[in-house]
Amino acid sequence: MRPTPLTTRKAGATLAALMLSATLAACQPQTSAAGAATPTSVPAPTDQTSTAAGESTDGSTGGSTASTTGASTSQASAPQGLESFYSQTIDWKDCSDGTSPFQCGTVTVPLDYEHPDGRTITIALKKLPASDSNAEHGSLFINPGGPGGSGIQDLEAQATTLPEGLRTAYDVIGFDPRGVGQSTPITCWTEQDIHQILTDAQNGKLSDVVPSNTASSKSLSVQEKMDRGAANAARCAQHSEVPELLDHVGTHDVARDLDILRATNGNAKLNYLGTSYGTYIGAIYADLFPAHVGRTVLNAAMNPSRYRTDSDAEVVAFKEATLRQYVEHCQAQNGCPLTGSTDEAVAQLAAFVDGLDQAPLTVPDSDATVNTQDATAVIQRLAVKQPDWDALTAMLTPAITNHDGTLMAKAKQGSNKSSTMPVEAAVNIANSEIMFAAVICNDDPDTGGTASDWDAQSAAEKKSYPFFGGTSNAMEAYCRGWGHRGQIPPQETHAEGSAPILVVGLTKDSRTLYPWAQSLTDQLDNGHLLTVKGYGHGASGSCAGAAMIDFLVNGTVPAEGTTCAAEPQPAAGGTEG
Repeated sequence: MRPTPLTTRKAGATLAALMLSATLAACQPQTSAAGAATPTSVPAPTDQTSTAAGESTDGSTGGSTASTTGASTSQASAPQGLESFYSQTIDWKDCSDGTSPFQCGTVTVPLDYEHPDGRTITIALKKLPASDSNAEHGSLFINPGGPGGSGIQDLEAQATTLPEGLRTAYDVIGFDPRGVGQSTPITCWTEQDIHQILTDAQNGKLSDVVPSNTASSKSLSVQEKMDRGAANAARCAQHSEVPELLDHVGTHDVARDLDILRATNGNAKLNYLGTSYGTYIGAIYADLFPAHVGRTVLNAAMNPSRYRTDSDAEVVAFKEATLRQYVEHCQAQNGCPLTGSTDEAVAQLAAFVDGLDQAPLTVPDSDATVNTQDATAVIQRLAVKQPDWDALTAMLTPAITNHDGTLMAKAKQGSNKSSTMPVEAAVNIANSEIMFAAVICNDDPDTGGTASDWDAQSAAEKKSYPFFGGTSNAMEAYCRGWGHRGQIPPQETHAEGSAPILVVGLTKDSRTLYPWAQSLTDQLDNGHLLTVKGYGHGASGSCAGAAMIDFLVNGTVPAEGTTCAAEPQPAAGGTEG
């Protein structure tokens, strides 16, 4: 870590933002005569391109325009030993699945960048060509997050809603990171396994082979979580075509793949839109290849300088604080089933939910039930993620007073589509869940903790945060059993000398916390923060969308301190942020 203070390193970027501030008024939320932000239901990016008449940065001082280069140029700039990979040319063809107007292609990359002459793997890409066949800015690569998310599937899902400004300016490219989807995959499941997962879903049971279920479970001991990690690793090594890939799916590997994708697609600069975990990829890429950074947006930013256990602990604290706000709201209304002080009410709710594994909620004239995992998911969604506090109170009242789970079971069913999911889709989701854990384990070296250490930490966290606490070190225990760990510790991400990078943070985002976006912006040599006030995961709404599109299309950096309102606002309860 460099001794130079972050505030000093940011002086140049801050000055540049201040110089642009007068020209960026159009990026502020539009208000009505009553002063409220004009509502829209369009998530970011929106189809409304900003018309702000601000200066656009050029390739040296702002968002850059990607230029097309030949293979020889790409090869000349290739890291030593990787020339053959950088000199490839993507053979874009009509996709075998018949989807139009998409084109598909593949690129070969090293399995292990420390040994590029060894085994290789394949990265799959899908392109939506620019609508006017020009693509004046070259290509825009996207990643939807995860880890384990498919950029190809994300592009297919979003193609019809992409803003016209992006569709005209860019060929939009989605890619499946190594281990995921159509790229050389990590495979962990037989068809029999998948049928069992679907059967479990039909019976209201979350499969114990899914890492996130293991990590979130409060009923499993640390040793059981380690055992599950070891069992899953063995299963993946058995069924994967390239079992060695388990040791090479970390974000640094993905970022290096992405630079090869950039070069083989003929782009001198990488234009990139990453969401959630996709921001982690983008930040690491910028730090490894600052000279290759084009116009980059990191929406719902993570903080690469934090260990996963520390980040999870921060999320627990945030969710518990929001839940306490809900409890206070509930108790201010007539008929709230939670009694006593705020502390007592939260403890009451936690004890009630924890008891549902032994005595699940029932539904009159139905075999539907609601267990601890089900209730926790519903409460987390309605209290924290997508607040509807009055609806949550309406569910909890019969559940706590009469053990009637009718309303909560309906909410559970509304969010659980897995029971009717085709086997192929279930396979993709199951493997994506495994990849989520595999990447996390690859990104964080083992911290050397013991089972007794983790048990003590869990107990202390549960005492401080009775409802959500007790699981923040669960992934560390799972990864200990998994065994395929990285060697590079989390560290600050600077990207010295890069073009401007737009970091977007949502103040009430419970998955990627707003302080993470603030920290990443401060770490980056040329980071700029767009603040979005409200709930959700990732920026949404016309104001934030317009600012991001204006940056990607025109290179316009939002003025320092630019703030937008999230859209839509919560259905009921909660505060804007």
